This record gives sequence, structure tokens and C-alpha cells, in this order.
Amino acid sequence: MLTPEISAEEMLFHQAIAFIEEGKNAEAREVLTRLLKTDQNNATYWVWLSAAMETSKERLYCLQTALRLDPENTAARRGLTLMGGLPPEEGLTPFPMNHPRPWELKLQLADEKPKEKGFKAFVANPVVRVVGLILAGILLIGGVIGGFAASGAFDPQPTRRALPSFTPLPSPTADMTLQVLERGPLAGLISATYTPTPVYAATPYTGLSSDTYRGAVRAYERGDWNTVAEMMVQVATLNPGSADSLYFVAESHRFRGRYQDALNYYQEAIAVNPNFAPSYLGRARANLALNPRRVVIADLDAAIDLDPDYGEAYLERGLYHLGRNNTTDALADLRRASDLMPGSPLVYLALARLELELENYPEALEAAIRANELDVVMLETYLVLGMAYRANGDTDKALEMLEIYTLYSDDSSEAFMFLGATYFNRGEYEKALDSLNKALLLDNTSSQGYYWRAEIYMILEEYEKARDDYRQALRNNQNFFDAGIGLVRNYYAFDDFNNGYIELLKYERLIQSDTDRANFLYLRAISLGNIGFPREAIRDWEALLALPEEAVTEEMRAEAEEKIKELRQATPPPATRVPTNTPVPTSTRAPTSTP
Repeated sequence: MLTPEISAEEMLFHQAIAFIEEGKNAEAREVLTRLLKTDQNNATYWVWLSAAMETSKERLYCLQTALRLDPENTAARRGLTLMGGLPPEEGLTPFPMNHPRPWELKLQLADEKPKEKGFKAFVANPVVRVVGLILAGILLIGGVIGGFAASGAFDPQPTRRALPSFTPLPSPTADMTLQVLERGPLAGLISATYTPTPVYAATPYTGLSSDTYRGAVRAYERGDWNTVAEMMVQVATLNPGSADSLYFVAESHRFRGRYQDALNYYQEAIAVNPNFAPSYLGRARANLALNPRRVVIADLDAAIDLDPDYGEAYLERGLYHLGRNNTTDALADLRRASDLMPGSPLVYLALARLELELENYPEALEAAIRANELDVVMLETYLVLGMAYRANGDTDKALEMLEIYTLYSDDSSEAFMFLGATYFNRGEYEKALDSLNKALLLDNTSSQGYYWRAEIYMILEEYEKARDDYRQALRNNQNFFDAGIGLVRNYYAFDDFNNGYIELLKYERLIQSDTDRANFLYLRAISLGNIGFPREAIRDWEALLALPEEAVTEEMRAEAEEKIKELRQATPPPATRVPTNTPVPTSTRAPTSTP
């Protein structure tokens, strides 16, 4: 533990570091400014103050002051070199990639027991100085936005995005996927050649920088992310104004799942050159990987404003709009992406998802087939093909595609959810239940996963379990119409028509289609007939029959005609009950991956 005799200055210094770790730069600046008023010649304070500054100009001033006070200050010198404030030194090594995580640093500081007491003894401690210098260097090259960078050894975080990630270089996973597919049932299909996307407007380099840059690009193509990071940091050191080298360091971190490290390097690239469009696109992707609900539209807009012909930015923005159910803007962006990247399987894949969302199922299938033809080794195409085949009623082909996908990728909640829904449509309930359990283990926020499992429990007459899952689906997505309808059917399974009717009224506002209207009227008519309102029940049955033919199943239409006759003749009307072993038909609706 730190000694009880810790000084007030030391306490303030630790507080400033904590503020920087938490991304509270304004508070950190205030504390460090107070410290500098008492010791304005402390180079360490100036180095840390630079990490809390908002602009490159302010950071540059702090580092120059630190170096003037302490000419041997390595962190200040390295930071100035990377920012272009100093010429590169011979033998200057890049910053270490595997630096301590913030929580590890705290443990190291807590365990330190300096022989001398006081702040000066603390700072003079070799371990503390080394750790502090490394952190300062990392902060300067990364440009802290929102806190310290995560460790280079940090375990990759799983990306919950259902949609693919797009990169400006040939996907290094293409070869890896090909090797896996060659050992499985797709071996006879592997004949397509992956079409790479050209490198985005690389900075021209000469001499050693040129050789290092080319070596980094080769490492990128084979997926050697450590080498990419190390070599591109060297390029950045030799060429302080090169935003693209810092950008590719960020990309190497993103592909390893080190999203906070990636964000720091994207930010540094933007600080070096705010007109380099890919840095904004990369920052948006890293933020979405950390949190798919994060608002990144400003970065996507910035990338397109800086380069109106940047196809990948339109593609990513289209997917972003699609994930937020903004289909109009999604369609406009994806059409523009298609114009700029003709023949791109990624564009066709995105268009297939959009057509599924719009319930244009034949068009969705056509786009998914085209994506698969263009790149047969892209696993994502098999998932979307499965979704499209299922939406078009071809459960055999859907099952084939989804089983292929889950054979090679066992970490997609969306894939197992669709697989479970497909087994459900085929009446294979045990397999469906197994797949949906896997989906919910991977993502317990999946409202669709809970909904389809509840449907199975209704078939199996496990009504209590079904009710729990319907309610969980609604907790995850309160606007989930089908889950609300399912919960109403669950009430009816217990002959609880009064509470079922009350529950049903909550979901009228969510009706979006004639099919939704048909299901709503069907259940309300049953409820009204059972709680003593025959005239109102007749009104709903007649309204059901007036809907377009494609919105009402033959079974529902026949039942409506029969109930109208019974209710007009009988007083009181006979009790009816919704069949619990045949849920209200919603099979034409494809499950979605977004709440």
C-alpha cells in the first residue's frame, strides 16, 4: 500500500492521472495547473498536462516546455517527434506495443514502498518513472480520448454486430476462410478468387520509409497484425505528418479486437491530418465494435464529406442506417456504394439485408445469391442466404445454408437464432430449442431468441416457460409486436381472456402491416367473444375478413366466418379458446437481428 505520509502534491498528482484514465481531461487540466503553480519547473507535470490537452497546438507547447526543463525526458522527446516538433533521431525505437493495462498500473503503484518518503522520492522510484514514461508515450501517440489505451495483450472483445466489417485492403481472413472451407462440405465449391479493394490514397514514401511501408502492407495482407503495428509505428516516427501510417496501426488493433487502442491511434491520425477520410471511418467502426448502439453518424458523415467518392464510407453508413431501421437513408447510401464499387460482394450482402428488412424477399434472395457468387469464401453470405431462403419459404435451402455457416462459425447468436427459427418452421422442435439455447448463451439480450423459444414452449405446452420468455423478449424490446401478441396467446392458454384483452390493447400502436392487423383483430375478436361482448366480437371478425387476402390465412378466414354465424345465433355466445398448439400465423415475417 502507499505510505500514509503521502503528500498533498502526490495526492493531487494521482487524482490528475485518475481523471485522465477516466477521460475527464478538463478536470485533469485543472488539477495539473494547480500543481504547476506550486512547481512550474516540473517536467513530469508538463508531460501529463499535454495528455489532457484538447488540441495539437496545446500538446506541442506542453511537450516543448517539458523538454526545455528536462532535455533527457524520453516521453517528451518521442511525443514531439511523432507530432513533427522534432526531427526523428537515429535509433529511436517505436513505443512498446505491450504496455501495462491501467488496472495493472494501479496495482503496481499500490505495491510500491519507496525507501524515501514524499513526492520526490515517489517520482524518483525507477519502476514508477518507467511506467509513467511508457504511459506518457502511449498517451501522446494515441491522443487520449475517453481514457487510457487498453493493453496490447488485452483479450479481443467479441463483436456483436450482425453485419460484416469492411476494410480498405484485401481481407486477410479470405485465405484463412478458404483453408477452413477446403476441409469441409464446401471443398468442391472453392473456385472463386477474392477480389481485393485497393489501398486508399497512400502517402508517397521514399528510402527506408518506403521499404518499411511496403513490408507493413504485405504483413497486412497476410493478417500479421503485430508486424503491421510495429512497422507502421516506425513509418510514423520517420514521417511525423503521415496520417495513413497511424491509421493502419489503428486498423491492426481493430482487427485484433483492441478497440480502445484502435480509437487512440485513429484520433492521433486525425490530429496529424484532419482531412484524411479513412480515419473517421475507422473510428466509427471501432466505436460500433465497442458498442453497436453508439452514435457515430458524425464520423461517417465526415468521411463522406472529405471524400464524396469513398464507397466504403457509404457502405458503412448504409449499414448504420439499416441497423437503426432508417431504410430510406440506408437505401440511398447502398445505391451510391453500389455505383462506386460495382461488383462488390459486400454491397450485395448489405442490399440483401436491406431487402429482408423491407420484406422484399425475392429481391433479398437475388442479392444474397449474387454476393455468394462473387465471393464463395465469404461466410457471411451463407448466413444471409439462409435468412433469405427462409423468408421465401424454402426451409430446406435455408437449413443447408445456416448449417454451413454455423459449422464454421459457432459464435454468432444471430445465426443460431435463425437456425432455431428454421427448425421451428419445419416442426423439429428439439433441434430448434437446442439452437435457440445456444443463441441466448451467446447473446442474452436477443429479443428474437427469447421470442422463438417461447413459441416452442407454447407448442410443447410449457406455458409458464413460454410466458417468461415472451416477457423477457418484451423487456429487451418493448416495441416487439410479435412477442406482445405471443404473450396474449399465452394468457388465452390459461383461459385468462380478461387479462389477455388488457394486454392486447398495449400493442395496437405497434401495428405496421395488414398481417399485424389481422393477428390483432383475430385475438381481440376471440377475447371479446369470451368476455361477453358479442357485437364487438362480430365487428372484429368482419374487419378481419375485409383485410387483403394475403394478410389472412385460410384457417383464420374460415374461423372468422364460423364465429360470425355462432355469435349471431347464440345468446350468450359460446365460449371459445385460441388453439395453443398452433400459434397465430406469423411465418411470413422473417426474424430480425436488431431490436
